[in-house]
Amino acid sequence: MGWTAAVKWWVLACLHTCLEWVLAVVFGTVVLTRLVFAFMRGAVRDPRVRDAPPPCLEHPDLGRHKFLKLQNVKLHYVEAGNPEAQLVVMLHGAPDFWFTWRKQITTLSLDFCVVALDLRGCGDSDAPSRSSQYATPIVARDVASLITVLGRDKAHLVCAGQGGQVGWYLSYHYPQLVSKMVLIHAPHPYVIRQYINTRWANYLKSWYLYFVRLPYVPELAAHVSDNGMIDQMFSPLVAAKAITEDEIEAYKFTFSRREDWRGPLNHLRQMDLSKVVKEEPLPDVITKPTLLLMGEADPALPMDLAYRSAEYVERITVRQVKGRGHLAHVSQAPQVNEAIGEFLREMPWRPLSPLEEKSSSSLVRRVMGASLAAVTSTVNKTTGALEMTTRGLPIGFKTMAQGSIKLAESKLGLEYDY
Repeated sequence: MGWTAAVKWWVLACLHTCLEWVLAVVFGTVVLTRLVFAFMRGAVRDPRVRDAPPPCLEHPDLGRHKFLKLQNVKLHYVEAGNPEAQLVVMLHGAPDFWFTWRKQITTLSLDFCVVALDLRGCGDSDAPSRSSQYATPIVARDVASLITVLGRDKAHLVCAGQGGQVGWYLSYHYPQLVSKMVLIHAPHPYVIRQYINTRWANYLKSWYLYFVRLPYVPELAAHVSDNGMIDQMFSPLVAAKAITEDEIEAYKFTFSRREDWRGPLNHLRQMDLSKVVKEEPLPDVITKPTLLLMGEADPALPMDLAYRSAEYVERITVRQVKGRGHLAHVSQAPQVNEAIGEFLREMPWRPLSPLEEKSSSSLVRRVMGASLAAVTSTVNKTTGALEMTTRGLPIGFKTMAQGSIKLAESKLGLEYDY
């Protein structure tokens, strides 16, 4: 990069930082105004005192609670399954904690040794005071140390939301520790940055990522009205009857103090939202087999981000999950568990079939499926998305081809791999 390009890059970075803070102040003002009006109407409730955890947090089927002391932080995790089996490390999003994997632990522990980790600052893990101590490289180092201290050479990663950012980093910088990676609502960080900075509407969709940049105010907003943030987070799950009152109480107990929100929000504060510039080098290609699960109607992260993420993975399987929101592993647990189990149990050297019939079907469906498989294979060979990277091809062509296949696949109820 030449001197002129470096100066231009620095100027653009400064301008984008200013934009981030302007958006943070604007969104913060809106939230504070709503809180003031709610307080004046008497709609703001004091948090309820919770002295004991609800029974679901201590259910024996969810595993054994353990702690690991690293150099600068103590981490809490829940371990289930056979300790001699392959290791699966589960990384939650933010704000969240290990309990988010309750519907996966009981299933995966039948075949694997499952470790559901509380990331630093979350749940019962230590919470460093400075937000800079929640940067992705530091959190990834925690996970790498966990795998090593447990005496393992490598592990499968299952990541959701912000935990997916950690998973991507581990696959890039600690590839020797990663066997396979499962991502739930977690496209490539580079693709997310591209998406957010493409249109003003996307800034509005991601407003909370800018709002949390403010000090103190996000913690206050999350904690008022008896942890009202939790009620907002889980309202779609309540409507779908995918979460119980006891499980919501588990979250409100874990985040019962205002300081309990600081760590999870610090994870969000450390997300890189800077605008992608032409002078910036493209990310390398990840060689680890990857499964990316995305909601078919996620309002924040459209399905197209999954297809674009395929450019930076040598071999990736993309699957749609019914519903909207970022908690498919809770709302669609049976479908997600089946996909994760099949992917992790699959032998590394077995080729991924573009289309695999899961059940008996009519002759017409099988013929149509075979035809679609041929089209998929042809397009994937052309775009390099089946067994090699898709980088370097025109985005328009690749998106158009993938979009056509996705439409046909959705009509047939089939699945496909990239």
